[in-house]
Amino acid sequence: MHTIAAEITVQWRSAMLRFAMLHLPSREEAEDAVQDTLAALLQLDRSSFDAAQAKSYLFGILRNKISDRLRQKYRAPVSYDEAFQDDLDQVLFDKRGHWVEGVAPTTWVNPQQQLQNDQFFIVVDLCVHKLPAKPARVFSMKEFLECEAEEICSTLGITKADYWQCMSRARKQLQLCLHQNWFDKETAS
Repeated sequence: MHTIAAEITVQWRSAMLRFAMLHLPSREEAEDAVQDTLAALLQLDRSSFDAAQAKSYLFGILRNKISDRLRQKYRAPVSYDEAFQDDLDQVLFDKRGHWVEGVAPTTWVNPQQQLQNDQFFIVVDLCVHKLPAKPARVFSMKEFLECEAEEICSTLGITKADYWQCMSRARKQLQLCLHQNWFDKETAS
């Protein structure tokens, strides 16, 4: 697992750091979040890890690490008991801990579509990183970190009007960038 982890680290560390620096106030915090993510990779059971899914796994964990750091600054602590008072496990799993029929996650089996999706999201990532810093942060927190508008405003210290202006500008610039770098290229081929 360590050789696989080393290869994955070389391949994805700089992209993860760029993503983390977009959201966290200092480079040190961003590097800490990336290091925590890579440490989680080392703790994985080798038999349960699929190297082809490394990007999804790493960025999913990184997203959670970033969200945790941002929430830690701006929210009151919640006890473990309060956080897990719902009965979601009873809805998703039977008494033996197996998935209830009809709610288990399914696997996608179309590799061609998955490759195209991966390529599309590479272009989306490049387009987001071309945005000015403030709209990029606001858009990324909303769409990638799934934060609510109020949380984004309080985290970044901006007004609601500023939030909506940033989202509007980001969407327009992303639309233009994707049109030039993805959709026009599809129709040309």
